[in-house]
This record gives sequence, structure tokens and C-alpha cells, in this order.
Amino acid sequence: MTLAAPPRAGLLAASGISRRYAGVAALEDVSITLEPGTIHALVGENGAGKSTLSKILSGFETADAGAVTLDGAPINPKNPAHAAGLGIAIVHQELSVIGSISVAENVLVGAEPSRWGVIDRRGLAEQARGYLKRVGLDIDPRRKAGDLSIAEQQLVEIARILAQDARVVFFDEPTSSLPHDDSLRLLNLLRELRDDGAAVVLISHDLPEVLEYADTVSVLRDGKHIITGPAAEFTEESLIKHMIGRNLDVLYHGHRETGDAEHPVLRVEGISAPGVLDASLNVSAGEILGIGGLVGSGRSELLAAIFGATRITAGDMRFGGEPHRPRHPGEALAAGVALVPEDRKNQGLHLRLPISTNIELSSLAEISSGPWLRRRRGAVIVDRFFTELRIKAASPAMPVGALSGGNQQKVALAKVLATRPKVLLLDEPTRGIDVGAKAEVHRLIRSLADEGMAIVMVSSVLPELLGASDRIVVMRAGRTVGELGRADATEEAVMTLAFGGSAVR
Repeated sequence: MTLAAPPRAGLLAASGISRRYAGVAALEDVSITLEPGTIHALVGENGAGKSTLSKILSGFETADAGAVTLDGAPINPKNPAHAAGLGIAIVHQELSVIGSISVAENVLVGAEPSRWGVIDRRGLAEQARGYLKRVGLDIDPRRKAGDLSIAEQQLVEIARILAQDARVVFFDEPTSSLPHDDSLRLLNLLRELRDDGAAVVLISHDLPEVLEYADTVSVLRDGKHIITGPAAEFTEESLIKHMIGRNLDVLYHGHRETGDAEHPVLRVEGISAPGVLDASLNVSAGEILGIGGLVGSGRSELLAAIFGATRITAGDMRFGGEPHRPRHPGEALAAGVALVPEDRKNQGLHLRLPISTNIELSSLAEISSGPWLRRRRGAVIVDRFFTELRIKAASPAMPVGALSGGNQQKVALAKVLATRPKVLLLDEPTRGIDVGAKAEVHRLIRSLADEGMAIVMVSSVLPELLGASDRIVVMRAGRTVGELGRADATEEAVMTLAFGGSAVR
């Protein structure tokens, strides 16, 4: 790094940080100070420079210019191990737990206790158990880490940070792939790290989460530092304005007042399935039906049952007036019902494959002739959705895993749209993507409805549920407990139903 003006004193301070890739500025003269005992949120659209800054400060990248100090003394982290030795750690969005070794080895990697030059396995397990207990993880430290859930693996990474006695910890989108309860558990651990005196950096697209848990917020836009201030001085609206450089007046794109209730495209009456008990709804062509409720209320399970991913044990379902009880997702797709799952990375997309292959996989019947693929026909389908959905990538040959969250979601949509569905089921369609990408996804959803598609959308974000839906059905304990028209749909009304208040129909 070349020397810049000395940064303001703090636990970790950076001044004038710049980084270019192939001549394109990822960061330009960015300065930031991290104080001990605080949660400092970094927000901005994809490409704003948040992850690049965190990687530079944690030794994964090298800055082209700028200065960094720790406790007022100049430092230059050469690699992650060097940064860890200085007390700087990072939990990436893509977890770095090594699945083939034990939990204990992951927690104490590089610091395993030994006797006579041989790893002390008993001591290793006992030390790791102590750190796991601190993060609330009651598991056998001898288990293979790859057998753990995503939430458990994240806790193992935090246990590793505790073992390293890190003083500065970066969390890059830590809750984007977690259910609500696991997210709360993780965020409370961030507070514990803060209360122990660490400087905690939270990179998140979830603005309500940022405003609730952060003490300080910094906004980056196009690689530049825009503003830093106490979280209490910001609102979601003001953060969005700083992030995109303008007011986002139209995040949601119009509403349809009423659907054809007498002739719905999909009618569900009293169905039961795993996680669902007596659920009913109907949705008409051109309508967006929102499903609200608390975590565990059965919303995702209802979509899975409609899509044939789980077995319906009771009730009646009709599609286009005809009985509809798919035995598997293939039958649902053939009938014209498609699902974009919540966990797009593990259930909706093949991250290592190109965009084109992901889209073509859902259209094999259309682009194949016997054992042969009609490449030209496949290319036409891919090019159409690549253009119409405004997927931002160098070409359709780019691996999906290299795309931003918003563009990955567009590819997931393209996959199911290529099957030409009449009913589109969307489970948390904007989870983990930035504000600008959310606006793009909602533009697509509304345009699909305007073209006559019936859409059923599950969302845990109340402003999104209220802003995008034409009607809302609320679930509780596996049951649909009420329906709200646009005139009745408020946050209070949805939450009253979700928590057990009187139903409104």
C-alpha cells in the first residue's frame, strides 16, 4: 500500500483505500474507522465495494493505495493468516468450514494442542467443546463438520474466531441463507462479541436487521464512501437514498384490485401435508397473492405441497378447474405450476454450471430430439431470458456462482419461466439481494402478472408483502387463518392474524 493521510484513531482504521481490477475501480479513496465494542454495518448495492474492503482489511486482497492502522500502529495484512495473527478475522458469505475434518479441528485449525509432537485428540476435543459451548452449540466436537447444517457451520466459524481471540471480526451477509430463528441466534452472538470489546463489522442487505443491530452504519456506493453515522440517525428510506443516490419511489409496481374469484387458476381447499394442516387459498390469472405468517407457520410447506414436493394427505386442489394433486414436481411442471425455492443456491441453481445450462435444464423436453440436444433452439431460449430479465453477466457462458445474488435470482426465475408456467410459486424471492436488485425482481414479478400469470408469493418482509401483493393470506400453525384485501392490508392486520387475532375476510 502507498501511504495516505493518517486515518483517525480507532481499533482498526483505514484511510484512502483504493483498489482496481482490470482498470475498473472497486474502491476509490475509502476511509473508515472501526471502534472497539461496536457493531459497524457496511451497506450498499452489489458492486459497491463492501466485500472488497473487508477482504483488504482481513488480508484476502491487497489495496493499490491507502493506509491501515491497528491501535494507531501501521499494519499491512499480507494474507489471512497474517491478519488472524493481528486479531482480524472474517466470516465469508460462502462458509470456509472444512467438511472432511472434525468440528474440533475446524475450531482449532493451526492451534491444535499436541503432546510429544503428536496432536492431543482428547485435549483438542475438550478445548473445542469449550468454544462450542460459548456459541450455544451442543454437539460432539469429533463429528465431521460436513455433516452439520449451514447454521451450525456458521456457529463453528464463530467458535474458531473465539479460539483466535479476534478483536476485529467481519461478517459478510451472515444471515442471508438462514431461517429466522437461526438468524436471531447468530445476530445475538454478534452482540456478545461486541459486548466483549470486539469491533464487529456487519455486511448486510437486510436494512431492518442493520438498523436493529448496528451501532454505526457506513454506506458505500460505486466504490466510494458516502456517509457514516449512528444507526439511530438513519431510516430504511434514508439508507436506500444514500445507497442508490436517489429516492426509490417505485419499489413495487402497481396493483390489481380484484381477481376473478369465481374462476381462479388455482384453488386449494382444506389441504393437509407435512407442515400443513387445513390450508385454503385461490389465485386468479394476473394476480399476485401474498402469503404472510411467522417462521414455522407452514408457508413454505404449503408451496412445496402445491408443487408436488411433498405428499398431500387431505383436502382438494384444482388447477384450471381440474383436480390437481401432483405426485412429484415433474407432474406439477408439466401441468403448468412452477416453484422458485427459498434456497436458490442449493435447490434452485447449479452454481458451477453456466447460466445457459441452468436455463436449458428446465427445457430439455423442448430442446431435445431423442438423445440429441437442439443447441440452436436452446440458445434462442437462453438469449431470450438473458435479455428480457436483464441478467448482468459477460455472457450466458458465465458460471452462475460468479453472479451477484440479484442476478442469481433472475437465473432461477428464468429456469422456471422457460417451462411456461401458468402459476408461479415464489418463496422469499428477494432474500439476500440488494435494494436495486429487489426493484428489478419486483418489476419482473408485476410484468409477469400483467401478462396473465397467477403468482403466489411467500415473504417474511412485511413492507414487501404489503407493497407487492394484490391480496394476502395469512398462515399460523399450518393453517390459513385469514385473508386481507388491499383496503384491509396493514402491518398490524397481518401480525394480528399471524399471532392469533381475529381473522379478516
